[in-house]
Amino acid sequence: MSDIDHAGPDFSGSGPVEFRPAEAAPHGQAAQVLAQEEARLLAIPGVTSVGIGFGPPGQQALLVGVVDAGVAAHIPPEIGGVPVVVSITGPVDALRPR
Repeated sequence: MSDIDHAGPDFSGSGPVEFRPAEAAPHGQAAQVLAQEEARLLAIPGVTSVGIGFGPPGQQALLVGVVDAGVAAHIPPEIGGVPVVVSITGPVDALRPR
């Protein structure tokens, strides 16, 4: 069966979507754990980033970027009851201002 037979909803004329950053702001237990653990996580050699996102369906999680799988092996799967999602980003080099 092709997609033409069952095209689904047409969103082409849906118009702009309002951005509401207050609704997207991190809150709750994940934000508390991030505030307490961010410096410790970033001090681990090979950790490139730390933030809040989504992990298991319906749950906020700490997102940790690392340079390789060796570093990922040292990151716990959960911190303070909050799941941790590790992504291998490779090295991150910031550009110097001109």
